[in-house]
Amino acid sequence: MTGPEHSAPRRDAAPGAPSVGSEARIPILAYIESLEQKALGGASLEAMTAEMLRVFVSLSDALYGVYWRSGGDPAAPAPVCQLTPRVSEQAAHGWRPSLAALAASAAEQAKVCRQAVSEPADRLMTGQGYVALAIPLRGDPAVGGCVTVVVRQGHAITTDVGIAMLRLLGEFPLLYSATRNAAQFEQSYKSLSAVWSLVAEMLAFTHPNDQAQVAVNRAKSAFHADRVTVGFVDRGKVTIAAISGEDAVDKRSNIARLIQAAQMEVVLAGEPGQYSGSVAGEERLTQFSRNPEHERLAKGANCGMAVSLPLRWEKEIVAVWTFEFARTALSDSDRRAMDITAGQIGPLLHLARENSRGLWRRACDTAEAGVKWIFKKEEPWRRAAVAAGMLLLVAMACPWKFKISGNCVLEPSFRRVYGAPFDTTIKAAPLRPGDLVDPGQTVVEFDREEVEAQLREARSKRVAAEKEMMTYLTEQKVSQYAEAQARCDALAAQVELLERHLARTTVKADFAGMIVSGDLKQDIGRTVRLGQELIELAPLNELLLQVEVEQGDVVYVKEGQRGQFTAKARPGVAMPFVVARVHPTPEVRKGESVYVIEGTVANTDGWLRPGMEGAAKITVGWRNITWVATRKVLNWLRLRLWW
Repeated sequence: MTGPEHSAPRRDAAPGAPSVGSEARIPILAYIESLEQKALGGASLEAMTAEMLRVFVSLSDALYGVYWRSGGDPAAPAPVCQLTPRVSEQAAHGWRPSLAALAASAAEQAKVCRQAVSEPADRLMTGQGYVALAIPLRGDPAVGGCVTVVVRQGHAITTDVGIAMLRLLGEFPLLYSATRNAAQFEQSYKSLSAVWSLVAEMLAFTHPNDQAQVAVNRAKSAFHADRVTVGFVDRGKVTIAAISGEDAVDKRSNIARLIQAAQMEVVLAGEPGQYSGSVAGEERLTQFSRNPEHERLAKGANCGMAVSLPLRWEKEIVAVWTFEFARTALSDSDRRAMDITAGQIGPLLHLARENSRGLWRRACDTAEAGVKWIFKKEEPWRRAAVAAGMLLLVAMACPWKFKISGNCVLEPSFRRVYGAPFDTTIKAAPLRPGDLVDPGQTVVEFDREEVEAQLREARSKRVAAEKEMMTYLTEQKVSQYAEAQARCDALAAQVELLERHLARTTVKADFAGMIVSGDLKQDIGRTVRLGQELIELAPLNELLLQVEVEQGDVVYVKEGQRGQFTAKARPGVAMPFVVARVHPTPEVRKGESVYVIEGTVANTDGWLRPGMEGAAKITVGWRNITWVATRKVLNWLRLRLWW
């Protein structure tokens, strides 16, 4: 079982344990006072945990008690300590799984839970029943958890009064958590106060060496260090500026060289360095591989811990702050205060060193800073900008291929619209917009049955009219014969018209292309009128490219000029085209007034589609590169300054 284990010899009754009932009102005050003394007296976490468990076991006259802490998984609490005053370890071991599950349930529900348990292994077949109680404890993660106790069935602690007392005691970890937090806040306040005092005293001096001397002396007392050192970083090298308790620095001494090597290790790594004598094993090897000079410093100075912090101004390390301690570990509050102090005094030392430079040093540093700013490794765009500027100066007098750019869109070279040949009903429409069509492929079908019925009726009427006409001819009835002949001619014309309608009930594509518009899938069975536009077909072998050019650039574009365009569908493919026409008047597209340049594009690969957008460039000749780069700005100034 993990955690510290507290046990006591078995006994039949806990000495001094108060009974639960009306007589328990006064003895429980003693338990409360004991917990208050532990909580307010700055007791350690282990002592507080053991006292909490002892109080619960004594108050309930329990046979067995366990203090559980949830840890990372609330469903699997970990035992911290236990008390077995009345049972053997074998009996306690048999109860632990069920007590762990009960503790998890009580912690989840935040209420006291109970559960019957088996007889202890050393008291079988006695007829006595036993009950396990789980009391949740409120507090921070280090203290909070759950206590489980096993008592005899029918004990007074299982009544409502007893449960209320257990719940009252379960609130005491809150007091201990608050006390611990208050102590931590007080320690943080003291550390931060020392930090601000150190910074304030440094502000009273203007020379960097004086500030460094203040930093090492005040930091030694503030952080209880054996020795503190500040080394300035200049051009990648470290120079020790101040050592606590020493007015002059002997840079040739062994300890100064060890400190300088440790600080140089921080400068090269760009991060804090540390050696702690408390680590061992794999962690010790990792520590040595990262900071070997700090370990040599600690052994050479015979100290337990050595820590170096970089003092930065922005991203630049201006100095290194080294601490040597006799102890082997630092508290979190001390390390946090050291980091805060390092962040404050780094800019102070940088400003003091900048102000103490001579005129020649300032000029050299300014030039060096300019070169570093341009050729900084992390900022390659600066080098590119300088190189581009130099190339621009060299090429200002050189001719440059002048290209006019603009957005473009592909349109069909022409469109074929298929409409209703007569008043009819749509029977089938197998194609939708975007479908490819072969020559002779069916585009849309109309209802044939009605036309065929009308055709049969017209033919029968024509036959009857012909018979009637022959009868009138035989009888020499000229006027009736003329009327019958007129009806026969009219019926013949109607038959011819219906035959043409019947032939046009199936509409087929005249050429290969793509359906541009006309989705008739939802219009099957709908009646359409003569001439109503239904489907629009456009060829794909040749497309029309429309390039949108600004008004200031259209004067340079002429018919016959060549250009290239790329579509959004395949931005890596550039296709050539030739300017065929320049629209004489501007058009408003996407809220801007532009001129449209037309060119024809052969769709040899077959992937171009009408409606595709992209970017196009038209080569209009050679111009001076300076004029190409500044023409738009110059034109804008001419328009604004002209009067």
